[in-house]
Amino acid sequence: MATASDVWFTPAAALGGARRAAAASSSAPRRLQLGRRRQGGRGGGGAAAAQPLAGLQTRSFRLLRPALVKSGEAEGNPSTEGTILDEQTLKRDLEIAVEEEDYVRAAKLRDELRLLHEDSKASVLAANSRFYHAFKNGDLAAMHSVWAKGDHVCVVHPGAGRISGYELVMESWELVCGSDYEFPLQIDLKNVEVHVRGDTGYVTCMEVVKTKGSSWGKQVATNVFERVDGQWFICIHHASHMDE
Repeated sequence: MATASDVWFTPAAALGGARRAAAASSSAPRRLQLGRRRQGGRGGGGAAAAQPLAGLQTRSFRLLRPALVKSGEAEGNPSTEGTILDEQTLKRDLEIAVEEEDYVRAAKLRDELRLLHEDSKASVLAANSRFYHAFKNGDLAAMHSVWAKGDHVCVVHPGAGRISGYELVMESWELVCGSDYEFPLQIDLKNVEVHVRGDTGYVTCMEVVKTKGSSWGKQVATNVFERVDGQWFICIHHASHMDE
């Protein structure tokens, strides 16, 4: 299984060499382009496939910045969720109600806070579903719409390094969506967990990806989302291969 140092600091040239070695061996698993592993079916992914990724990685490393989750730069359609209750305001009002021993109001605020958390989790899960729907169908237009915009967004594809910035992230998905993966893919998500705090949420899961007659095996994924104008957008996708 890849370690943190493997993911963040693997040179692009080394990745290309690893793919060439994998392509030369019939017993080794083959990797296509962005490290998305495919077992069985048609193979590929030698030096030619590694070159687009190497270019993306080299350019993205020049743009490395802290992966800030809150940007204020994301674009999207106007919110359809109405007025979003502010979590911090509810917590403050709840503390005041308890201090004033207004337990009826405190109970009401507690229930509103719980409902807010439940609604936020459902909205983050819905955004996560939109991301995987675009992924499995190779729908680049939909992929563009689900991502936040800005230099803070980043993606780590299995076996590859960090790619930062909206434009470069979209270029990486162009390689995935424009490949010969026989879309639609079958993507099963297991062990899904969702957490939300304020305008930030994240989903952890295990991806089981299959195509016709082939499999990429299992990937452990973390997807981070930010809420902008009431709508959730993915800003970080990090997937790594999981040993069977």
